[in-house]
Amino acid sequence: MNAIECLSPDRLAPILERKRSGDASAALPRFPLDALLISILEKANEFVPSAAGSILLDDPLLKSDGQTSRKELVFVCCFGPAARSFVGERVAIETGIVGAVYRTGHSRVTNDAYGSAEFAGEFDRRSGYSTRSVLCVPIRIGGSICGVIELMNRQDGRGYREEEKELLEIFAGYISSTIQNALDAKRIAMMVRRDDLTGLSNDRDLHERLPAEVDRAIRDGRPLSVVFLDLDHFKEVNDRHGHLAGTMTLGEFGRLLQDVVPSEEALLARYGGDEFVAVLPGAGREAALATAESIRSATESHVFLSSPWGDHEPPLHLGGIVTASVGVSTLEARRDRPPGESSLRVGMRLMQTADQAMYLSKGRGKNAVTALPFDTGESGGNRRT
Repeated sequence: MNAIECLSPDRLAPILERKRSGDASAALPRFPLDALLISILEKANEFVPSAAGSILLDDPLLKSDGQTSRKELVFVCCFGPAARSFVGERVAIETGIVGAVYRTGHSRVTNDAYGSAEFAGEFDRRSGYSTRSVLCVPIRIGGSICGVIELMNRQDGRGYREEEKELLEIFAGYISSTIQNALDAKRIAMMVRRDDLTGLSNDRDLHERLPAEVDRAIRDGRPLSVVFLDLDHFKEVNDRHGHLAGTMTLGEFGRLLQDVVPSEEALLARYGGDEFVAVLPGAGREAALATAESIRSATESHVFLSSPWGDHEPPLHLGGIVTASVGVSTLEARRDRPPGESSLRVGMRLMQTADQAMYLSKGRGKNAVTALPFDTGESGGNRRT
């Protein structure tokens, strides 16, 4: 059997996500996805020895956009004489036997490929291969078809049999289970790192990812800023309108923060209660101050609970009540690299400095932005700027 070629895990993950995802933190866990698919294709070939075979999955980006006319299948795993040239290639779902199986959801056994009206000879012409017989079955996740697995040219020269189609359908089920298990693992991983109320990262995720951002900033020589904020007068919302109104206000603020800080690189977290943190990779002091001011201004002008909330509670139109006190600190990696200090410790001190700056904003009468320089440990303390 020829070696099996497969997309790398990094190229497989977006396809197996079954949706668009620009957030690296939301990527699938680093399971050996390529090894799992290779193993399944190897086993399928052991039970039904064939000269070539492939696993094709649909393109989730086109699928999520509803682009029916542009739907494509991607060769994610292949073996055979031309496997290396096919892996990563795309084929329209209107094309060939694989397209027919994908569109209809019905398996195909074809022992006279060129005599089949559904067969497309394009790949044979490109590779110089000669397909005689094809066995192809759909791959499903839940009730949705997401791809196909196909074998071509049974090794002993005989045609494929009906019972072999049923066997390949079992292997298609293994592929479905592999994808589903990876998605389930991702959901569990996300649950322990997300704040249920706001949809932002929680403090666990923040503390795990901040040291990595420090490492990256120092390695790349880029600045790294932390914005720490606390909602002013939030207690008044709880006292006047009840804790449910306060809870809904926090959820609404989480969405507001995502709108104001749309950068895919930014890490937005609810630190606890009504405290929030934004980690801004690549943002120097001035850029971080501009972001902090945007957050402060948007919070001040926003009218919270302006539509029915809770159990059909009437709008409260909470405008001009909740504001934000914001603190900023920036690690200038080229200048501030602390000698011999762990990235965990650097990240914690960077966040602590931003927290101190936030309290200075509180002391200035709230609804303000204050920046403090990151203390490299050599100056003896922070200075207000």
